[in-house]
Amino acid sequence: MAARSSRAVQVYKRFGLVLVLTVFGVYAAVNLTGPQGVSALFGKWNELERIQHENAALAGKLEERKDKLRILKESAVQQELEIRRKLKRLKKGETIYDVPDPEPLPELKK
Repeated sequence: MAARSSRAVQVYKRFGLVLVLTVFGVYAAVNLTGPQGVSALFGKWNELERIQHENAALAGKLEERKDKLRILKESAVQQELEIRRKLKRLKKGETIYDVPDPEPLPELKK
């Protein structure tokens, strides 16, 4: 009788282990395929990569502006040109010709 109950305990233990593993597997599958799962993780990685590229582009623009500012601080001629350009001022005898951009060509229909 003792051997029989020992065997039954082993069967119940195995059944319990299989049941726990099955429940865990189903839980993991639902969570990995759900809205907060693997697809969301890949989406976050893609967004992170896009933001890193955007930051790199902004850092490049910042460096360009720093260089321009440095040049303006060092050169009085460049300062004068920039001020005149921004304020649209002319020296005596200068003329500005304002030419509008040409209209784009109409696209050919096939």
